[in-house]
Amino acid sequence: MKKLIVLAALSTLVVTSCKKNLEEKFLESQALNKGATVTVEKMTDIKVPAGFNWNTTRDVSIKLNTSDARFGGVYHLVSVFVGDPANGGVKVAEGSISTEKPFEAKVNTANTVQEFYLVKTAPDQSKVVEKVKITNNNVNSTIVVAGNTVLGKTAGPDCSTGCGTTVNNPSGNRSYSSGTTCLTGNINISNLTLSGNAVVRICGTGSINNLNMNSSTSQLIFTSTADINFTSSMPINGIVVNYGELSSDNNANININSNGSFTNNGTLMAGKNFNPNGSSTIVNNGFIDVDEKLINNSGSDFTNNCKLIIHDDFDNNGLFKNYGYVRCYEEATIQGGSNNEFKQYNGAMLHTEDIQVNGTITGFGTTSLIKVLGDSKGNSQGLINGAQNFCDVNGIEGPWNSTINGGATQSCSLYIPVSSCNPAGNGSAPITDTDGDGVADSNDDYPSDPNKAYNNAFGPSTVAFEDQWPYKGDYDMNDVVVSYTYNVVTNASNNVVRVEAQYILRATGGAYNNGFAVQFPITRAQASGVTGATLEAGQTKAVLVMFTNMREEMQMWNTLPGQTSSPVTYNVAFNVGGSNTLASFGLGSYNPFIWNGTSGFGRGYEIHLPGQLPTDLANNALFGSGNDGSNLGSGDTYVSNDGRYPWAISIPTSFDYAKEKADINTAYTKFATWVSSNGSQFADWYNNTSGYRNAANIY
Repeated sequence: MKKLIVLAALSTLVVTSCKKNLEEKFLESQALNKGATVTVEKMTDIKVPAGFNWNTTRDVSIKLNTSDARFGGVYHLVSVFVGDPANGGVKVAEGSISTEKPFEAKVNTANTVQEFYLVKTAPDQSKVVEKVKITNNNVNSTIVVAGNTVLGKTAGPDCSTGCGTTVNNPSGNRSYSSGTTCLTGNINISNLTLSGNAVVRICGTGSINNLNMNSSTSQLIFTSTADINFTSSMPINGIVVNYGELSSDNNANININSNGSFTNNGTLMAGKNFNPNGSSTIVNNGFIDVDEKLINNSGSDFTNNCKLIIHDDFDNNGLFKNYGYVRCYEEATIQGGSNNEFKQYNGAMLHTEDIQVNGTITGFGTTSLIKVLGDSKGNSQGLINGAQNFCDVNGIEGPWNSTINGGATQSCSLYIPVSSCNPAGNGSAPITDTDGDGVADSNDDYPSDPNKAYNNAFGPSTVAFEDQWPYKGDYDMNDVVVSYTYNVVTNASNNVVRVEAQYILRATGGAYNNGFAVQFPITRAQASGVTGATLEAGQTKAVLVMFTNMREEMQMWNTLPGQTSSPVTYNVAFNVGGSNTLASFGLGSYNPFIWNGTSGFGRGYEIHLPGQLPTDLANNALFGSGNDGSNLGSGDTYVSNDGRYPWAISIPTSFDYAKEKADINTAYTKFATWVSSNGSQFADWYNNTSGYRNAANIY
């Protein structure tokens, strides 16, 4: 158990120094050896690099703009995530953004985080997702409107790996029957013939005159760097996959023949007709532009996941599944028959000048749209049903004997947003802003309160203290252990209006009567309506005191086995006045500290994290006494004068602290290496990763 040490007794101690012994020299050499693991018995054996700040986190400044000018004065929502939001990423900040108002924030995040995901949600709930690198603790990005997204650059294979043979600048006649051949450079091929199980990857640019695919198992792959023009018709009898740019002359049809397969992940500009034939399979994940007709023949299976433009007629005699956008500039004819059907899914859109419905068009999932600008015709076999709206802008002219029922309705009001796949969209977003703050209800965490809009969560994090400042302790870092979370509420202008916090006192391993408080980056006058804590008097900045004597809060220490008190929770909230932006107020640990309230010490004995400044009530005369090496002028504070050891440490998780008298270095096996490497190794030393912990020394 720690003994009570009074200042009078401590002041008689003389701190001495000695030359480095062999062990210290060895430890220093270990630290200088990149990749070496440092093993020491106690904190004070660690060689701390000059200027090491003991931070497991850092502040990242974020400034985001958008070019999305849709929706007038209604704000878009931007959210910042650590990790992919589609796979469990954690949201760390959010707020308003528009073409005239950037989103700015300061977010404290773990040193291990090197990138953010950005999600811009428009008032109509259409989204754009981007991944951005953190550079020099800054993120600056412009988020474009979804419709500006560039198609045709989906990642795929290349010609740097997996090539059995590589041919640079191929020309003349080329024939392949087996293996994988990569064609690079300038492509000028008269006849390209594939048979057997041959695989040909094209990474270059140029032209191909004739394509002969003599086997349904042969593969022709155009990579993302390919840019190829076909000068005559392109018959596909095998497997063709495009990740790049394809085109054909105005006299060259593209024919996907029986058992042939064509998958487009890039861009295809067909100069004449596009003809899927019996038992063929077509999947469009990118952009296909057909200069004349598209005839989807009987037995073919066509799936459109993105954008398909047809400048002449579109005739469907097979199975067509539309998940994206189809634009026909002449007449779209949906033929009847037992195996013929046009299906639309989840907000898809068929946009045509004229239409003739002689078969079935069915909608699935969320409502899709058929939009006709000219004439609508259909015979008695024609049926429009399911989750879709039929919109003839001028009204159905006829002759019209087709049926609209089974969930389908005749309406033009359906809203479909503009996107990278749908450049037209339809209608106006049904935007509701109940409180009139410029944030749509769908994006507003407080839709009925004009003074609040967004919740910004931070944590859980933990701060752990040694309590014998200005003298060193035993470095079990459990004299006071507090975990905490914050919810920082901002308004539509991204100004902080309220702070909601939860602090959990988990351990009181010190023998002093320590108090705990947090200083916030606002003036005392700007904090009001405080609940769950005391707004301390005599301070320029807002300081909230959770408790003044930990022994009155927790009877047991929670650091010795079998001697346990329940953690104590403090739910704290206060309102924030003034115009404190999320960039100035920030999201972080702020300035937590303890002080020694034991008789003979007092409120002036504040202990803060390294690099933090004391409050107005600290006794500045104590700095530089004992083992303290603080320099208030430079802000290099709360590190010792004989090795830069700290009195507090902050960890960006709910930290499992060391048990009594167990040096933190002996509880976390990578801690010493993290310190000695100046933070370059094992920045995640506090995690429960295999080999990172000595469980015997953790409470």
